[in-house]
Amino acid sequence: MSTATFDRETLAHWYAAEHLQTDPGIAKVIYLPQGAGPREIRFLEINTSIDEGPSNRPLLPIDFGVDTGQQSAHKLYVVDLTPQQWDQVLQRKLALPEGWSLDSKEEFPCE
Repeated sequence: MSTATFDRETLAHWYAAEHLQTDPGIAKVIYLPQGAGPREIRFLEINTSIDEGPSNRPLLPIDFGVDTGQQSAHKLYVVDLTPQQWDQVLQRKLALPEGWSLDSKEEFPCE
């Protein structure tokens, strides 16, 4: 009997492609592997279809628990950002969630 294993890089690339294909508002997916737990994938998604909301609102990831209870169990965390919020993150005017870093980021633009 074969068991599924967790391959973070392969899954991150697959999730990014799926999110870009299925949500027309997503202009770019930013994959943030640095500092992530051993079974964790972290994304920032630049989404043109969302409302920015209050300017003092902290960026909070949404937890998409995936394959819970399986060999391949892992977490997919996504923070949706407007293009303006992404610019603020790049200018260090808006903080990422605690423990998240742009170091070693990988960008997947919409094609």
